[in-house]
Amino acid sequence: MIIPVNFPIPSTSTAKLPPALAKISHDELVLIELQGALEVECTSDGERDGRLVGRLCIDESAKKATLTIGHHLLEGKIAPLPKPLAVLQRIADGADPDAMDCDPDDVATPTASWDAIAIVKRKIVFSKRPMPIVGRPS
Repeated sequence: MIIPVNFPIPSTSTAKLPPALAKISHDELVLIELQGALEVECTSDGERDGRLVGRLCIDESAKKATLTIGHHLLEGKIAPLPKPLAVLQRIADGADPDAMDCDPDDVATPTASWDAIAIVKRKIVFSKRPMPIVGRPS
């Protein structure tokens, strides 16, 4: 099955990314790589949405980043991805939003299409253990 993926034509006005995506700037999406698990206390899955997890500070000139989560400080580095990744968004067509349209016999009439809304070219890698910051002035 062939599923169409649309790449919008770049225009002079910078397209803003959807607010649900984590971003560093208005026009660039960056992948954050953490070692371990990030646990957010909640009683239901929807309660996690939109909650503040930590504070990310980036020093572009030194290619360094720091992430403060509670009383922990993570130090990381900004690195290019070996292969860029595309962020895709499904275009609503009235079908089941969870279905992936994987019918191999239906080549002529695809029922879904996807828009590439961002290309991820860099990542922030936090590969060291967090340092406790209890007692440090903020």
